[in-house]
Amino acid sequence: MDDLFAQGTAAYDAGDYRGARAHWQALADNYDLAALRNIGHLYRRGLGVEKDLEIARTYYRRAARLGFAPAQFNLAMMYFDPEGIGYDGEKARKWLAQAAAQNYPPAVELQQIQDMPLQNFDQ
Repeated sequence: MDDLFAQGTAAYDAGDYRGARAHWQALADNYDLAALRNIGHLYRRGLGVEKDLEIARTYYRRAARLGFAPAQFNLAMMYFDPEGIGYDGEKARKWLAQAAAQNYPPAVELQQIQDMPLQNFDQ
């Protein structure tokens, strides 16, 4: 299984996104959390597949529900984006908090920024 993931990563790095998906799909079908997230990336960005934010969200959500912090963070980012699947601050903060609780660095950093008090910049 590690070989399939590594082969998918090598294909992705070489710009062969369809090849990457082919390697990762077998893993994702067996709930490999990183493969689920990576296929979500492909659909979110339209790499080797037609861009489809709903399919991306589905892949992210599968991994996020199983506790994979990077997918929780990606799902939060999708909910924060008003241009994508539609802004939903409550869901975004929920997934961000779950990723941050696992000390996933991007989530921790974003949560800290969000918790900062607003300054009065007019003074």
